[in-house]
Amino acid sequence: MNAMTPDEFTRLLDIHGADQARWPEAQREAAQLLCEASPAARAQWAAARRLDRQIAAARAPRPDPARQARIVSGALARIRARGEPLLDWSWLFTRPIGAAFAASLVAGWLVGSGLGDAPATRHAAVLLQLEDLIQ
Repeated sequence: MNAMTPDEFTRLLDIHGADQARWPEAQREAAQLLCEASPAARAQWAAARRLDRQIAAARAPRPDPARQARIVSGALARIRARGEPLLDWSWLFTRPIGAAFAASLVAGWLVGSGLGDAPATRHAAVLLQLEDLIQ
């Protein structure tokens, strides 16, 4: 085991905090030895423990279930008041983008079904036909 430098100790303390269980096993013993030998390392360790406790105490409070229910019911009431269906597919048939989307789906299905289980020679023939169409 190599002795840990104060810089390594500070870096690992910043990364993992004061709880030794979060430290890599290989460095726990070296950190403990450094803390026993160095008052500065012990002071850093104590400061990190205080910070860990402050972070643990500053957790966000659990939201009030009654408030959550009011928010959700209010949002649902506004949605229902609009009178529109939740899923409106009319854009697919009334706008050019919908037609393009539907056409691309059909084209993909046709190409996929035409090439899906075909032998390699048929693939080559289809590709040659497509090449002739492009040129």
